[in-house]
Amino acid sequence: MAQAALPSAPVQCVIFRVGRTLQALPIDDVREILVPGSLTPSPGAPPHVLGLTQVRGNAVPVIDLAARLGLGHAETSPDRRLIVVSAGKGAAALLVDAVEEVTTARPEEFELVRIPGAARRVVLKHRDELVGWLMSAELVEPGQEREALAA
Repeated sequence: MAQAALPSAPVQCVIFRVGRTLQALPIDDVREILVPGSLTPSPGAPPHVLGLTQVRGNAVPVIDLAARLGLGHAETSPDRRLIVVSAGKGAAALLVDAVEEVTTARPEEFELVRIPGAARRVVLKHRDELVGWLMSAELVEPGQEREALAA
């Protein structure tokens, strides 16, 4: 993953649940948020890629964000959502357990945390909770999921 950097200006973001954690993405990374529909399996795809779904007539890979982050698998719940993000020239859909809110985070709410044995991580301090700060480019390496699905 790329070197973590702190935002220097207010950032509008979407906050969502993945397992027992809260995570956030900049709203500029988000195309739309949908209720999950049917999936077409794709044999040979990485374990965190659940298959393909249609979004506005286009086939889009669905990534189990919990699995991608090493947090198990997405829970089965009526609150589950797909957060559709840009991925290279296409899109990918991140399966999350629930979308909590859209908010504006101020630069002073972000902190760079050094994790022993791992990369540095940016967290957002929001309402007395720590929220993982994610960037879609780090979650969906351009072309990686599409190439795996085409195999």
